[in-house]
Amino acid sequence: MKIMVIDGNSILNRAFYGIRQLTNHEGLPTNAVYGFLATLFKLQDEEQPDRTIVCFDVKEKTFRHLKFDTYKATRKGMPDELAAQLPITKQVLDALGVTRCEKAGYEADDLLGTISRRADEHGDTCVVVTGDRDSLQLVGGGTTVMLVSTRMGQTTYQTYDTAAFREKYGFDPIRLIDLKALMGDSSDNIPGVPGIGEKTAMQLLHDFGTLEGVYANIEDERIKKGARTKLQNGEQSAKDSFWLATIDRSVPLELDVEHLPAQDIDETALYDLLTRLEFKNFIKRFDLSGESVSAPRLPELKTERVENVLEAFNLMDSLTDCDRVYAIVPETLGAVCLLDGDTAHILFAEAFGDAWNDILRRLFDGTLSLVLHDAKAAVRALLQRGMDPKGIVFDTAIAAYLLDPTQSGYDLPRLALAYCNAELPELDLDDPAAVSLLGGQEDTEKAVAQHAGALRAIYAEAADRIEQLGMRKLYYEIELPLLRVLAEMEAAGCAVEPDELRAFGDKLDVRIRDLTEQIYHDADGEFNINSPKQLGEMLFEKLGLHAPKKTKTGYSTNVEVLERIAEDHPIVPRILEYRKLTKLKSTYVEGLLKVISPVDGRIHTHFQQTVTATGRLSSTDPNLQNIPVRTELGRELRRMFVAPDENHVLIDADYSQIELRVLAHISQDEHMIEAFKHGQDIHAATAAKVYHVPLEEVTPQMRSSCKAVNFGIVYGISDFSLAQDIGVTRKEAGEFIKTYLDTYPGVKKYMDSIKETGREQGYVTTLFGRRRALPELKSKNFNMRSFGERVAMNTPIQGTAADIIKIAMVRVRDRLLRDGLQSRLILQVHDELILEAPKDEQETAMRLHRLRFDIWFCLLVAYLVSLGTGAAASALSAATYDGYAEVHSAAPGQAGSPAGPEVPRAQSIAELLELDTFTVLSQGIAYRNEGAGYFEGSYLYNLALPSGERVAARIHTESVQDGEKFASGEVVLPVGRVIWADLEEDPAFLEQITSGYPLDRTDFYVDMAGEAVRYSQEERTENHVIVVQLVTVLVCFPLLHALGSRSGIFPAFFPTVRREKAGRN
Repeated sequence: MKIMVIDGNSILNRAFYGIRQLTNHEGLPTNAVYGFLATLFKLQDEEQPDRTIVCFDVKEKTFRHLKFDTYKATRKGMPDELAAQLPITKQVLDALGVTRCEKAGYEADDLLGTISRRADEHGDTCVVVTGDRDSLQLVGGGTTVMLVSTRMGQTTYQTYDTAAFREKYGFDPIRLIDLKALMGDSSDNIPGVPGIGEKTAMQLLHDFGTLEGVYANIEDERIKKGARTKLQNGEQSAKDSFWLATIDRSVPLELDVEHLPAQDIDETALYDLLTRLEFKNFIKRFDLSGESVSAPRLPELKTERVENVLEAFNLMDSLTDCDRVYAIVPETLGAVCLLDGDTAHILFAEAFGDAWNDILRRLFDGTLSLVLHDAKAAVRALLQRGMDPKGIVFDTAIAAYLLDPTQSGYDLPRLALAYCNAELPELDLDDPAAVSLLGGQEDTEKAVAQHAGALRAIYAEAADRIEQLGMRKLYYEIELPLLRVLAEMEAAGCAVEPDELRAFGDKLDVRIRDLTEQIYHDADGEFNINSPKQLGEMLFEKLGLHAPKKTKTGYSTNVEVLERIAEDHPIVPRILEYRKLTKLKSTYVEGLLKVISPVDGRIHTHFQQTVTATGRLSSTDPNLQNIPVRTELGRELRRMFVAPDENHVLIDADYSQIELRVLAHISQDEHMIEAFKHGQDIHAATAAKVYHVPLEEVTPQMRSSCKAVNFGIVYGISDFSLAQDIGVTRKEAGEFIKTYLDTYPGVKKYMDSIKETGREQGYVTTLFGRRRALPELKSKNFNMRSFGERVAMNTPIQGTAADIIKIAMVRVRDRLLRDGLQSRLILQVHDELILEAPKDEQETAMRLHRLRFDIWFCLLVAYLVSLGTGAAASALSAATYDGYAEVHSAAPGQAGSPAGPEVPRAQSIAELLELDTFTVLSQGIAYRNEGAGYFEGSYLYNLALPSGERVAARIHTESVQDGEKFASGEVVLPVGRVIWADLEEDPAFLEQITSGYPLDRTDFYVDMAGEAVRYSQEERTENHVIVVQLVTVLVCFPLLHALGSRSGIFPAFFPTVRREKAGRN
């Protein structure tokens, strides 16, 4: 029989520190439990033991403590977040039927030793799993020790038998006790011989075999005089240490190792625990379901199918007086489920024929108060059918997002697990088979009723918590109205010129062919320009250019490397241009042509409202927020976005430097406020103060450096990252940041105070009440705590800026509608809004933008809004973030090309690790941006798998294709191979990612063929026809407030808040 015995405390402790903090819906920490179970299941799958035992320490003092009260006296107590997870881990083990073993007066090590000895005596094999090297003394006979270590989120396993131990240490495993007796063990506060280190202790054992042998030969000339003196003085300490380090293998255990019970799972208890912990993957692992193992978490509902038009209208009439009607409505509108009391009424479109649209109009005519989940897709579909959907009073997906914006998804089954401890049956109402009269409707009825029940339960809790946490205005006045605005924008789409786009692609092809010929001529032969390997060999071997960097897989040819040697040979700038042009062609020209709707000739992007943790919007399919702007060719590409005809124009409103203006307001820094009040270039003004020169003497380099700090300070930039951005040493960057903060003391005060506020209350908020919980601020792990501090500084700034843009979108749309204008919002690009307007409404729309965009929000610093018009959307002038990867896409069929449907999609970590080639469907990498790192050709990102698990991926920029998708909220990585990363190989990179990102358990390279270049946008190119600078709100506010209050142009947000506070006091 094969027995696996696990040191529970050791593995749980390593899981706690190896996985980022996770909590369930009730706030219980769960990361250690998750990591422990993941390790347990992995080991059981790989080792296939007949029996598994998990041993734990107990709180009582052991026999070692009773004899030496200094034993382990230096160890810190278990963190509260870990201590809370210990009892529930034991409960899960009991439900799994895994044998647990504890014994007062003894440590888990002693239990491991005793069980392994008994197994060996009985002829069984035993695998001891621990993270403690002390247990290596148990190796021998039928016992092997599997040493578990977790570094930078990566868990590794190393198995020792006698031969492997001898190979590493040079002596038998039992002599590990002698080694500890000589050198001591600071972690257990075992003193050893003072002054004798590991190197000397190892040599002594190699020379004399045992501790006794050392002292029996104390006068041997091989022992140096100094060591001899230390040994003589520390002889008693050595003997005491030997006793302390020896594992007791004769513990009087009641456990019958010869007759261990088989693992018998209590499915009901296990399901209860795993649903409470929200471990959906583990529920699937054991094929558990609420129906089969326990009483339902949600009330049983009756189902009633409505099959004729009269019944349908009578039903909706009867629901008119209900406070809330809970509705399941899919994007395809093929069925509807309405929950009233204990009855779920189900309507299938097929049953009503042409009358179905009339039923939908009645349902959404505003007389019913509807609660939906993720309603935007259904609203867009209704709009596209020419309907005007009304009456949606709550969306549970948006509410759940506001309550916890860091989750990787907010689908109804996930929320049901979190809010209701219930697993919902699979349901896809967008699948024609599920709603067809020919079959599937009966199963669909039962499933959709349960989904409606979950919707009601989630609403009850989420609506209450929205009120309790002070987010009522944020939810009902910003986020919920925005749902309709985004649906209208998606339905409207934006017009493009496909013929012009193709002509532009042809123009690129001509230049690409010319460049290819020139490159081949310079290289004196043809090669695959898209292959990093062939390119590196050509540049650094054939042409003999200096190679700034070489990696494991060959020469680095990323953009930083090529730009460094751009003047060394004419081929290099041609390669850089070739990459940029092929990127434009493959990603933007070909990519955009693919998504032009055949119905209206417009591009309909999808805006994501529940992805970013800061509240920003993102867009996918396609991502229109990352179209290049720096080059003339990039700007020419933007001109392909046009007004639909000669009677319309596009109007752009750009919030200039909105985040810095929010920072000025929140920090109340007088110097920064003055710069904005006087309309100064904030980056130049900062440079003048930092470099102590007059404003007119600021050089472009000075301005560029201060721009990097101005924007970076909002994200808690480190000296390491700044040094990379502006090309100076880390020490110089640190001095630069110090000088900057001395220049803006209000900013420094804000950074310190917001971190302390976050620590005290456990969260930070935006000016509008958007909240982000930050348990990381109380973590004892430095890297985790540092991450929390950066998020604490960034969230109020970036989140407030996002709130401002959203409010502007809602109010501009409402005013356009109220005034009966045909102008409409069609795009939101970070800090810009783009309208499509008839020419005769141009001035009205622009005036409206100015009023709605600025006057309503009385910051001390005015917003500088740039308004531009034109048939082409040069309005998209500032659509990219600094530092996004701009990459080359390989030719179809080659490695590194866009991944097709034949490439497996990893759904979970377990599946990922079984694949050789894969893609990862990720949600919100760039926009969450929670410390994503970059260093010399590698990115580190947090990828959210469909399972909800997260993995940290170290990705070579040379190996990534399709930059548009890479930087979007929904990305498919290309074909790749998993290679475990040796992160110690590069100390600089290691330092950056440890200080900049709390890694998860699994790290891997995504290693592909293909090319990538990284750019930073030094200047935001503005292509506006009209620029309007508004005078400061501080100066004009009294007048504007008086006018605005009477005319209703804007709400007085802050005065209202002040009155409310005064009333309470």
